[in-house]
Amino acid sequence: MLDIIKKQRMMQASVALLVILNLALITSMIINKPPRMNGDSPHQGPGIFLEKELGLDASQLEALHGIREQHFDNAQPILESLSDSLESLIAEAFKPSSDSTRVNELAQNISDIHLRMDLALYNHFVQLNALCTPEQQIQLKAIAGKLIPGNSQPPPQGQAPEGRPPHPDGRGQDRRPPPPGQGPGRGAPPPRDR
Repeated sequence: MLDIIKKQRMMQASVALLVILNLALITSMIINKPPRMNGDSPHQGPGIFLEKELGLDASQLEALHGIREQHFDNAQPILESLSDSLESLIAEAFKPSSDSTRVNELAQNISDIHLRMDLALYNHFVQLNALCTPEQQIQLKAIAGKLIPGNSQPPPQGQAPEGRPPHPDGRGQDRRPPPPGQGPGRGAPPPRDR
């Protein structure tokens, strides 16, 4: 019985720590604006980046500003709802006896909020795509990953994702052996005796 209580406390502490870290990250993302960088970077301002990359004209820029404003107006209540739900989850973790049903409800609510955020981002890209000419749509598709918040730039040439040199055989960070029957001198694995 004591082991179960200890495990439950450890689980609650772990969940609380993760929720606190998520809240801190979300708060810093809302409060702090990314630094401006020189060059063609989406961090210099998505409007300027899109104008340069897509060659938007004046009417498209005006529409873009309206689309972005609408997106932020839609996203703000979602982010506030996420923050409130995370705070409730943290509060539940520090109760003397937490209600697992309530924790599951809060976790499901947080999952639903993330779904709403993803759908809002999808709708934003649908609107951006509709704003563009067919040629611009091709370019937008190519640069869309750079516009997603938190999405990092691809690693420099010759570097693996974490900045380490790539694996000698060119597989990047994937250090697993090749599948059976592939790779130098590899045949099918021997059958297992059961």
